[in-house]
Amino acid sequence: MKKFVHVAVGVIFDSAPENVSAGKSKILIAKRADHQHQGGLWEFPGGKVELGESIQVALQRELEEELGLQSSADDMQPLISIPFHYPDKSVLLDVWAVYNATEFLKTDDIELFDFKDSKLVGKEGQPLVWVEHSELANYEFPAANKAIIDALLLPPKIAISQDSNNPDIILSQVANTLKNHSNIWIQLRAPSLGQLQYTQLAMKLYGICHEAGSKLIWNCPLEWYQVAFADGLHLSNKNSLNSGLDTANERPIPANQWLSMACHNLTELEVAQNIADYVLVSPVHETTTHPQANALTWSGFKVITDQARIPCYALGGVTMSESQTCIQFGGQGIAGIRCFMADEKNITRKNNER
Repeated sequence: MKKFVHVAVGVIFDSAPENVSAGKSKILIAKRADHQHQGGLWEFPGGKVELGESIQVALQRELEEELGLQSSADDMQPLISIPFHYPDKSVLLDVWAVYNATEFLKTDDIELFDFKDSKLVGKEGQPLVWVEHSELANYEFPAANKAIIDALLLPPKIAISQDSNNPDIILSQVANTLKNHSNIWIQLRAPSLGQLQYTQLAMKLYGICHEAGSKLIWNCPLEWYQVAFADGLHLSNKNSLNSGLDTANERPIPANQWLSMACHNLTELEVAQNIADYVLVSPVHETTTHPQANALTWSGFKVITDQARIPCYALGGVTMSESQTCIQFGGQGIAGIRCFMADEKNITRKNNER
């Protein structure tokens, strides 16, 4: 097995975390020199972690050397860790978000960083550019960076609809979730509905989700899926098996649609990583819906995230208060049914008390 080159990577934002969550921020990317590994491609700044360095210290050093950026560890937060094998090299990308990037050093009395200048140059002469999240797809990155871009585009929360044989109940529940939460996607899980009812409900929810700035992920058999009214598809273990995707290497939906899969162990993770964009890892805690399933606990969740090359969501008994815990254990965010419904009840109670 090749030895991993440990690399600290900084996704640099021009503002605070709350502005990033609201979509009011830009990200700094740099172009690699032609003579470098993966030369000519764009990247998120960073470099090799030296022996004895913490990730934060390595990132502070690299960003100062490359950009003249004075960054604080208090403005850093882990984003994703990606083990990746190129034909000629294996790398472990330790990716951290770096917020409030507004103060930069000068070299030779030349301002390296000017937010109004469209032609930015780093200390090593590398071209730099500030981009919107939506513009990242316009730039060519190394293959290992796909998961970073996905992590930047994915939300911190995925609400899964509560099953009912009445589509109107599900519609009302989703509308209430979108009203009470921002920066959240909806996964439509409704096993009690037949194909026609499910499709009709999904068509309605697709418009509602987009009006709210959200996305709709279908959770259904592959043969039900309709690209025109969906932003992506989630495949449960059952639907993966029924579609023959438990051992497949070919993506079943278009590349511009999000694909997620259920994951309970490292074997399922490896299958998912060949075709999916992210996974829902469960159960983190014991649940009333699946009392026979052994809980992973946060330690078990981390075993999976440590091996993951794609973003991982924590599912199964998690609560809103554990969002930060999820990130600390390598997760992208939390997913669930009851955690968002319970939070909505608290919001409603507080509003009624005013």
